[in-house]
Amino acid sequence: MPVVVSRSVPAASAPCVCPGFYTQPAVTTARRGLPAPPADGHGRSAARLLGPRQLWVRLRTELAKHFGLGHRVEELSSALVGKTLYFRSPPLDQELIRAVRAITPQFALRPDENSRRVWELSQNGSSWAEYEALAPLLEAMAEPARILEIGPGMGRSVVFLSRHMGWRNATFDLYEGEGRARKYPLNAARADDSFCGDLGQLCRVLDFNQVKNYRLVDAATTGFRLDALPGPYDLVYSFYGVGFHWCLADFWDEILGLLGARGVAIFTVHHSFQEFPALAGTPHRYLPFRRILAKDRPLNLLVVSPDPATLRAIGGREERA
Repeated sequence: MPVVVSRSVPAASAPCVCPGFYTQPAVTTARRGLPAPPADGHGRSAARLLGPRQLWVRLRTELAKHFGLGHRVEELSSALVGKTLYFRSPPLDQELIRAVRAITPQFALRPDENSRRVWELSQNGSSWAEYEALAPLLEAMAEPARILEIGPGMGRSVVFLSRHMGWRNATFDLYEGEGRARKYPLNAARADDSFCGDLGQLCRVLDFNQVKNYRLVDAATTGFRLDALPGPYDLVYSFYGVGFHWCLADFWDEILGLLGARGVAIFTVHHSFQEFPALAGTPHRYLPFRRILAKDRPLNLLVVSPDPATLRAIGGREERA
């Protein structure tokens, strides 16, 4: 049975505009704090060059989304769709489609088996892509006792980690907020009304996947403050949440305060992510990972830990401001 944590807390801090999120396009890679992508010999990023097939896949995906034509498995990465299937999607009805659409606008799903299968494979493949980048870290870790996910979406990561890693004794605290519409601010400013989750549909998908080791935390009951949560946590992560849609610097002190002495925090970050002073002084690594939609370029996972030894085995690259 989900548990809602409630506690009175101080007002949210003032939002940042740039550090911990985007830079302007003219800002150099060094200032972004990300590894430089390989050049193609003409001073251009090789990661930005798309072949004819990729261009066609990208065009068809956008047309399908725009006109509601439905999606095909061929739009997904062929290297990821064939992986072991851990995440299962229930039948898609209009309520679940609305909830998925709010958090993953790249999909225009229909209440049919084809859309259900595409969404199922996309969720499962996305988790596999993150795992491939994080495998040296995750496989070296003892099973965490306490895990916090910020913005769990429809629960794909909880399902994957519980099953693939065998973390069935860990407790996942899932921090999410209700919202009928997506309101991600363009400057990544922290805003309480930018949550667009659906707690009922999240529970429905987790129940369908027979996941029991979680507690649901309604962000509204904590004053939208992470430091209202009962830390410390062994693992904190936010895939396509903090660091991607919201400025990491805004949440930094709260997240760092929740980590145990050897705890690990993981965030999906944009290509144009810009470091900020507090991050530069904390041991961290950037790990590139591929994405489930064949049209999309790779992104980076930012891995942070107060304990430098925890990060030594995972490779990646560290950049400091």
